[in-house]
Amino acid sequence: MLTPRFEITQTDTEVSIIIYAPYANIKDTEVYVEKTDFRFYSAPYYLRLILPGEIEENDSSFGSYDCEKGDFSLRFSKVHKGEHFENLDMITTLLAPAKKKTNIMPNIEVIGNPSANSEDINDLSIENDSIVNDSGNGDEWYMDQNVPTSTIPPLTTSPKYGFANKVSGALAAFESAWIKEIVDLPSPDTIPESERKSLREKTEHSDFNNEHYLADLMQPEYTEVYIKYTPEWDTLEKEHVVLNDIEVDILKELPNKEYLLTHEETYKLLLSLVDILFGSCYNHRTTLGDNTVESSWTINKLSSTLSWFEDFPDAEEVIRACFRRSLCYPLFRNWELSLKVLEDVKKVIKLGKKYIIKRFCEIHSLFNNSCEPRYILNQLYIKDYLVWLQKINESSIESLNSLIANIEPSKEDMGFDLVELEHAAYSVQEEDLIIENSVHEIVDQMDDLVINGNVQDKPKTIYYIKDKHSLKYLLSSSSSSSDSSDTDSDSDSDSSTSSTSTTSHSTLDSDDASEPE
Repeated sequence: MLTPRFEITQTDTEVSIIIYAPYANIKDTEVYVEKTDFRFYSAPYYLRLILPGEIEENDSSFGSYDCEKGDFSLRFSKVHKGEHFENLDMITTLLAPAKKKTNIMPNIEVIGNPSANSEDINDLSIENDSIVNDSGNGDEWYMDQNVPTSTIPPLTTSPKYGFANKVSGALAAFESAWIKEIVDLPSPDTIPESERKSLREKTEHSDFNNEHYLADLMQPEYTEVYIKYTPEWDTLEKEHVVLNDIEVDILKELPNKEYLLTHEETYKLLLSLVDILFGSCYNHRTTLGDNTVESSWTINKLSSTLSWFEDFPDAEEVIRACFRRSLCYPLFRNWELSLKVLEDVKKVIKLGKKYIIKRFCEIHSLFNNSCEPRYILNQLYIKDYLVWLQKINESSIESLNSLIANIEPSKEDMGFDLVELEHAAYSVQEEDLIIENSVHEIVDQMDDLVINGNVQDKPKTIYYIKDKHSLKYLLSSSSSSSDSSDTDSDSDSDSSTSSTSTTSHSTLDSDDASEPE
């Protein structure tokens, strides 16, 4: 059975459900409503929703089918008039089957270790079998809308990674050369989690390119267009954020899960959320909102979470990691650009969890369509983030915004000697400017000699300046040469009337100035 795309809206008294089912068998369509339970069947489509409030079918209920659009439009009354149903656009959370509480085990889902021998990482999260539904009570309406899960493997002491660090050994079945296409961390199933940061920073230090950074620094015209670009989150208002059809299709295919997380795990997930969003915002800005074949690489590479499976202890550390990688790997490595991307991340978070879900849906699509096996990162991180984001309170996102709102990264903290590099670059630029001005001054003095002196009757020497030492020699001797030339021109003017002027060339080396030949 197929889960159709659907959309739910509400007023103070009614709930409207639009179901997109273009291949439905209309004459066999069935709809069932009981309190919070809504069920729709029209072969080959099946949809069951658990609504956040109660609805009922009465005389004011309405249903229609648009043959051209393939849409079922259904309308039901709210049991409690004026009640506001929360999170009606959180598609995945509405697909949950009804669960009965049991006194034996809590109704939770355990995120476990996938089988390393499976041919594909179809689902790295394991659902606890203690979750009970009403399918065992003769309810013929119940159909599983999730992909069946495997059994829980034994506990392991291998290093963990993935969403909330609940996965280990998942990459053992893949070729290491294949995994290196997407993960910079060598041997992720053997290297301890405590060593990931030091290995990452050591690699970044060796990969940092002074010439590339200085080139982008001294040629700001190449990054100016990206810094001045206005992305959609600059003008978008929170209440106008809407999920499009592609995003809805992604969300409705996700399995509904419950996550049992500690406060520390939730805190680290929020920090890693910032890390992934930084890569997404950098890609969006440097492509001017039009993704390229390199977009998935950019997001993957700039995120330490996705490329090194790293967690962060605090907000300052995650921002530092984002900036370091933005100065090491992408095409444009500019400090001002990185600061602009950080502003973008803050604006995205201010727009709330629905807009963050939109950004993660884009990442999901980019990774699925990548030439490299980045769909693995969807299984390890992005899918679970999409489910988890729909369940958390908006207050959690607001707290994340307060965590990073006042962080101001500095060049001194990056560990790349950026201040010293920039000082040296500006010093060379200033010295080159002085040299250029001095050359122009010398040329002007020579022109004065031609105008004021009778030099057509005396030999002329053309100096070729080979380096800065030659220039210093020429500057130190230019004034004395000028004075003597005036005297010589007066004394020789009468005796050189019929002589022919000659021109000789000389090159000023760094050590001396040779005489004209």
